[in-house]
Amino acid sequence: MDLIRYAVLDSSLGNIVLVSKNGRLIELDIKNDDIYRIRKSLTASYPDGIESSESFHKLCKLLDRYLKGERVDFDVEVDISHLGVFTRNVLEELRKIPYGEVTSYGRIGKRLGYKNAARAVGQAVGRNPVPIIIPCHRVIREDGSIGGFSMGVRIKEKLLAAEGIKCSPSQRPFKNC
Repeated sequence: MDLIRYAVLDSSLGNIVLVSKNGRLIELDIKNDDIYRIRKSLTASYPDGIESSESFHKLCKLLDRYLKGERVDFDVEVDISHLGVFTRNVLEELRKIPYGEVTSYGRIGKRLGYKNAARAVGQAVGRNPVPIIIPCHRVIREDGSIGGFSMGVRIKEKLLAAEGIKCSPSQRPFKNC
């Protein structure tokens, strides 16, 4: 039987929801909903889950430092085994994007051997269950504009700003991509 643990953390971005299965992170989400509704939803999704902020102590400290603008390398075990091969490959490629740098959907596709896969890469990036840890916010459009984000463009802008990145089509923010 799988051991599911979850926690809800208050942050400058909203309530951060963390879920782990057998000690590996399977979900990270940011919600601006009421804490009680979030807990009710977690209980419904994971009826055998245990609320345990202590299980996420290390990750909480890392997220706090990161959101304060400190450089953080998230050495956190994740479980993305339920995703398709292409999506897993894209997400593993995202983990290689250095802090403070961005790349484009098309460039990720090319690195994986698919020269015309920007849209497919974008869809795979959108399926990322653990944003921030797998830094999908560091992927932008080829023209330098911000692109989409599963938790909203406003949060993506804040995450990029925490890393010192400002995106606009006129600035071409790519570094060593």
